[in-house]
Amino acid sequence: MKRILIFILLFISVNSIAQKKPGPGIRKGLLRAEGSLAYGSGNSSRYYLQGELEYLVHNRVGINGMTYINIGPAGNYPNSVHTIFSGPAFHFPMSKQMDVSLALQPGLSFVKDKGSIENSAVSEMVPNTSIMGGLAYYGSFFHLFFQMRANSAYTNDTAERQNLSDLRISFGLGWNLNLK
Repeated sequence: MKRILIFILLFISVNSIAQKKPGPGIRKGLLRAEGSLAYGSGNSSRYYLQGELEYLVHNRVGINGMTYINIGPAGNYPNSVHTIFSGPAFHFPMSKQMDVSLALQPGLSFVKDKGSIENSAVSEMVPNTSIMGGLAYYGSFFHLFFQMRANSAYTNDTAERQNLSDLRISFGLGWNLNLK
């Protein structure tokens, strides 16, 4: 009985000390990183490795950078489309641990032509515009996320002008670290 009483007192004291620290959630000084697989549906479906890094400069505004590396399928024209996006992301907290984010970001796609995939030369750099929406649930060091990005881009090839616009969906587990 004595051990149980000591355990309860220890639990209450640790819990009250922990309450003084800011809890998990989106706030100024938070560094977020995410990596997952993403699916892009458009004229030709593609799969991507998606990576994101964001630092919050304000409680509701972050500087965001994201990359998509095309991993297949190989039969699509153009063979390969790798994309980077950068710009501000705006966060709208729904509770202490959950928020919705919105970003209107420019990007750049690096497109390989219909030659062999082994040819490492990029045949074209294509500007993009995109809007991204996301939902995240934060824990102390990890967060669960779901994102959708509507991307608009066209190749400049006059012989076969290709629409690269698509809707990209990704979800998974991300990491977060409070730097302040």
